[in-house]
Amino acid sequence: IRDLFSKQPLSKMRGYQPKHFSFNVDGGRCDACKGEGQQVVEMQFLADVHLICDVCGGKRFKKEVLEVTYHEKNIYDVLEMSVDEAIEFFNKGKDSGKKSDTNGADVSKKIQPLSDVGLGYIKLGQSSDTLSGGEAQRVKLASFLGKGSGQGSVLVIFYEQTTGVHFIVLKK
Repeated sequence: IRDLFSKQPLSKMRGYQPKHFSFNVDGGRCDACKGEGQQVVEMQFLADVHLICDVCGGKRFKKEVLEVTYHEKNIYDVLEMSVDEAIEFFNKGKDSGKKSDTNGADVSKKIQPLSDVGLGYIKLGQSSDTLSGGEAQRVKLASFLGKGSGQGSVLVIFYEQTTGVHFIVLKK
């Protein structure tokens, strides 16, 4: 997705690289909140207060970076999409014949395994530390499925896949 945004005409004019579309790296992220989207006010004897960043408005990126769009969506808008919404969004222009739309179809193909393992509801920009243990396992499984898609068939062996399943169900 970052690569796709870096190939947009405005990005090329401004010299933006894929790193500019990451809130984990200096360059495109908001300098005030360091890409967190919020600022923490430490209260000495009370719980810390988390406030939406007044510079970026919680969008995590610099204003200039948010001006770059792909099909009228900026990087923040795309990262707020669920996996299923993003697949539909990136597929919508693939029949237009434009090179940029072909890149969108490539993005769609790369995130499809997340939907295939039942994670179509999570947001693309969702932090990995907010995922449950099962969701994290499915993300890892999706990454293996995505890597193996160009190599023919993939065999995945689940060890102790029946842990937690009631004995009566196993007898059937």
